[in-house]
Amino acid sequence: MADWLDQGVRPDEIAVCTRFNLLQDKVREQLTAEGIPAVKVRDRPGADVVAVRLASMHAMKGLEFRCVAVLGVTAGAVPFAKEVTPAEVDSLQHESDLLQQRCPLFVACTRARERLAVSYSGTPSPFLPTDGAG
Repeated sequence: MADWLDQGVRPDEIAVCTRFNLLQDKVREQLTAEGIPAVKVRDRPGADVVAVRLASMHAMKGLEFRCVAVLGVTAGAVPFAKEVTPAEVDSLQHESDLLQQRCPLFVACTRARERLAVSYSGTPSPFLPTDGAG
C-alpha cells in the first residue's frame, strides 16, 4: 500500500478488504501506526474524507476504487468451512455453498480499476490460482 501512496494514489482511492472484521481492525491499527489515515466503509465516510477505506468483502459490492488490497485470503477463511455443507452430506448443497463463498471474493477483487493485490498467510484459498503467484 505504501507503494501506491508513494506513486501518488490518494488514500481515499485505496480500499483494503478482509473476510472478517477482526483482521480489518488489525489492518486499521497497523495503518494508523504507520501514519496512514483509515476509515471503515460501514461508517459512511464522506467523499471529503481522505483516508484508506476498510471493508469486509461483502461490503465491497457496488463500490469501486483505483487500488484494492484483499487480505487474508487463506484456506480457512475463503471458503469459511463453517458455512460449507460437507460434500458427503449433500454434494449439491456443497457446490452451492462453495459458489456462495467464492462470490464475495470475486466481488472484492473486481472493485479495483487499476491495481489489485491479494494476500494470504499460510495455506492460500483454493479459489486462488495455483500457478505459484501468491
